[in-house]
Amino acid sequence: MKKKQINCISRILVLLLILFSSRLSNAEPIKIIYSTYFPASYDYLLNPVINFTEKVEKQSNGRVKFKIYHSKQLFGAKEEFEALKDGKIDMSAPNFLYHTDIIPEYGIVSLPFLYDSVESLQKIIDKGLYDLGIKEKLAENNIVFLSAGVADPYQIYSKDFPVLTPFDINGKSWAVSGDTHKKAIELMKGKPITMGSGQIYMAFQRGVIDGTTRPLITGRGRKIYETVDYLSINNFSFLSSDLCINKKKWESLPEDIQEIIKKAAKERTEEQAQMVKNYSQDTIKFFQEQGVKVHINTKQETDKFRKAMEPVYDWWLTQVPDGKKYIDFVKTHQK
Repeated sequence: MKKKQINCISRILVLLLILFSSRLSNAEPIKIIYSTYFPASYDYLLNPVINFTEKVEKQSNGRVKFKIYHSKQLFGAKEEFEALKDGKIDMSAPNFLYHTDIIPEYGIVSLPFLYDSVESLQKIIDKGLYDLGIKEKLAENNIVFLSAGVADPYQIYSKDFPVLTPFDINGKSWAVSGDTHKKAIELMKGKPITMGSGQIYMAFQRGVIDGTTRPLITGRGRKIYETVDYLSINNFSFLSSDLCINKKKWESLPEDIQEIIKKAAKERTEEQAQMVKNYSQDTIKFFQEQGVKVHINTKQETDKFRKAMEPVYDWWLTQVPDGKKYIDFVKTHQK
């Protein structure tokens, strides 16, 4: 009798397990909407994200499904932060340079001539730069930071004249993004105009601007090489493509899915780093082939710009009460 009871219980447990497994297999996958204003031509920024989503889908055994919108299909560069904050999209890599009025600490990434190289900034972020308060500020805006991927630096594009010294900025109109870039141009007696990347081509054609500070990927992707004569490679400032997710969405995910996402996000950073290096080398050559005169600054020339930017650091410290700890952190870990 006892043996029959055990067999009966075993059968029931097997049936329950089959039923539970069936429900799991038939469960609706978790849907994550990823939005970026980057066009498809921004391949070193977009392709690692696509690979990231595919890894998460595969490693979750289909429990997660991404829907990717690019090229401003949902929101533009200045809208993605609010859209992510409000949960209108689930995941993005917003350009926080447009939102230093909300998170002024983020300006540490773009302070002109503060960093030696892409590799240097990536190392400093990985050492904990964002742990000083940026992650906390993002969380206050319902955003969870996943990983940072440093993009190619901002360079200086100009029409009719080369930019070899800070004096060459004087009196000209410049398209910029963010308060820090605006202040830097003002300091060199230029006239800054805050402008999205998609507006630059037409602004050059119409004579609205004389130059701009933008990464190589913008110059190539937006075909700015068709409208300018000169490109100065001086690593004016940097941009980090930071993968983030809406806080409410993040907290709704099972713990194992969170771990899969964090691992894939780290791998996205590593993949992008190699692509940035290759892209920069290839694009400088591409610009030269298009007839753009490219000048690569010497250390002595860059030092002149760096010296001219010291008041920008002082100004930034007035905007960020605890900003000194960020600059000290950079100087400590850049050695």
